[in-house]
Amino acid sequence: MPSMHRLSINFFFMAVWIGSSLALANEPTAPTDALPANEQEAIDAINQLSSPDGPGVQGSANGGSELTGVMVDRTITMAGKTFYRAFSQRAMDNLIIGNATITIKERPDARWGSQIWVMEGNRMYFRTQLSPRINEADRAAVEAVQTVERALIERQISASLSSDKDLGKEEIF
Repeated sequence: MPSMHRLSINFFFMAVWIGSSLALANEPTAPTDALPANEQEAIDAINQLSSPDGPGVQGSANGGSELTGVMVDRTITMAGKTFYRAFSQRAMDNLIIGNATITIKERPDARWGSQIWVMEGNRMYFRTQLSPRINEADRAAVEAVQTVERALIERQISASLSSDKDLGKEEIF
C-alpha cells in the first residue's frame, strides 16, 4: 500500500509541475528583443511596394495571383522548335498575345510531319500540319499569330458583353 501512496503523490507533483509550466508559458513577456528604430525603418522600407528606383507595384484587379504573359514550349522536332521560336518572336511585341498564357504543343509523325497546336488553357486557337521543312514553319507562325490574336480579341469582346454571375470564366464559352 505504501508504494501505491508514493505513486499517487508522484502523479500529483507531476500534475502541479505541468500545470505551472503551462501557466507560465502563456504569460506575456516584456519585449526585450525589440529592434532599434533605424533597423525597424530599414525593414519597413524593404516591405514597401514602391521605392525611389521605380514606381509602386500594382496589385492585380481581381485579387488573384494568376500568371499571364507566359509561352510554354511543348514542341519536340526541329520544325516544331522553329515554329515556336518564330511564333514567340512575333507574339512578343503583340499586346494581346503578350498578356495571355499560351502553350504550343506538337505531335510528330514520321510520315505526315508534325501537328502543331496553339492553345490557351483548354481552348485551341490554331492548329496546323507542318512538314519537316523548316522554312514552312515561319510561314505557319505568321498565320498563327494573326489567328490567335483575332481569337483572343473575340474572346475578350464576348466576355465583356456577357457577364453571368453563376458561371466561372472558363464556363462562359
